[in-house]
Amino acid sequence: MNMQTQLADGSNAFVNLVDFKWLMAGVGWWVDLSRLRRDRDYIDVCLERALKSNSALLRERSSELLGLPL
Repeated sequence: MNMQTQLADGSNAFVNLVDFKWLMAGVGWWVDLSRLRRDRDYIDVCLERALKSNSALLRERSSELLGLPL
């Protein structure tokens, strides 16, 4: 998935990424936003972790970033 392309349509793309970053930090996973915007493998790892987390809000945000139904 190319998150940069996926989020380029939304006017709040950067806000969504920052929100995702802090939700990830809240469960102990640090996210490098610069890398998240350009490294497909890193994006996949981050989103996989997020979708498997115990945080319902983080799973919800990840699903929204991927465009998946909840």
